[in-house]
Amino acid sequence: MKKFFALLALIVAVNFSVTSAAQVPAVTDQTGSLNAAQIKSLDEKIHTVQSAHKIKIGIAFVKSTGNNDIAQVTRELLRQGFANSSNGSIVLLVDMKAHKYEIATDARMSERITDIDGIPFLKQKFQPALKAGDWAGACNSFVDGVNELVTFYETNGAAYSSDSDGFDPTLAICAIVIALGGGMFFRSVLISSMSNVHHALTATDYLQRNSVEINESRDTFLFRNIKRRPRGGGGSSRGGGGSSSGGGGGGSF
Repeated sequence: MKKFFALLALIVAVNFSVTSAAQVPAVTDQTGSLNAAQIKSLDEKIHTVQSAHKIKIGIAFVKSTGNNDIAQVTRELLRQGFANSSNGSIVLLVDMKAHKYEIATDARMSERITDIDGIPFLKQKFQPALKAGDWAGACNSFVDGVNELVTFYETNGAAYSSDSDGFDPTLAICAIVIALGGGMFFRSVLISSMSNVHHALTATDYLQRNSVEINESRDTFLFRNIKRRPRGGGGSSRGGGGSSSGGGGGGSF
């Protein structure tokens, strides 16, 4: 119970209203990392992205999460401040004292931004600026990354994955086949252009007539080694599905 009240106090400290999610600002900064102009610019960008995709985005800078687990704090901020969006919600929480950050997504957003590929993609977008101390740049990159991933989902009907980076296995196979075919063709052309080289139909064509005489033909059987292994029984299968509690991930800077 003590831990619960400590967590609740932290949420109140960063200005997240428990009773009215509509009044929660998209950007909250209790550390002075962002100035008023930067917050206003971020709010406008987030509002544009939210309206375009019917999602909710939250960014919070806190002095410290104390002894509370940053992942738990972030999920609670998501639940209390950014719930009930049509196409999902996502929150970025930055703990300035611990130099840690955490991303939380709800169930709808985790379908669009997966933990396996989407969250790492987002980290690559904003983490360099975060490590460089460019707080506004990191926030803008985060919002741009969310916009890009959600747009990808809406365009392709599936979440972004690392296999979506332009690598097409079919095209790769075709390229290999064409390369091999072209190589064999040019090899054949080069060999046919050499006057002192020709194809031999059989191995005996390489011998001079009457230079070798085979008197005996014999096959010698030495031994046979047989190993038997018991056939494995049964098998296992794995299935996957969306998590009703959403997902996310974190890191340090």
